[in-house]
Amino acid sequence: MFPSRHRASPDVAPLSDEQARAQVVDPAKEIVKATGLHVTYATFAWEWCNDQGDPPYHGRVDMTFDIPEGTDRNAFFRQISSTMSKQPGWASGAAPGMQPHGENLHKGNITITMGPAPSNGGSIELFGECRNMNDHRNDSGWHDITDEIAGG
Repeated sequence: MFPSRHRASPDVAPLSDEQARAQVVDPAKEIVKATGLHVTYATFAWEWCNDQGDPPYHGRVDMTFDIPEGTDRNAFFRQISSTMSKQPGWASGAAPGMQPHGENLHKGNITITMGPAPSNGGSIELFGECRNMNDHRNDSGWHDITDEIAGG
């Protein structure tokens, strides 16, 4: 499940590291604020958009959250989708041209997928656009951003 376009579109400007990070971190914060999710863990990483590990890259946020005991997970994911699709700029389903699995949302060209996580919780993954042309091959992997996301 890697819903990226695998190459930068030639007709759009590249994103700086800060812009590419904000492209996924800011919507993650919006989800938490609008839905009241209790985030237990959140991370940010750079992912390459090709098989060689060369630019372009996109930002990715993964977060896990608690689902209230006795709540049907699928119904909970649908409720998140319904709540977010009522927010300005958000829509249910995958971003145009994407075909990820699970319950999906998008904001512009940012694809958001939801699914189960261990211990009866839920997981949300946010995938940015392949528009960052900096070389992130030697970056240190996943960065804990739980406090940033959970704090809104």
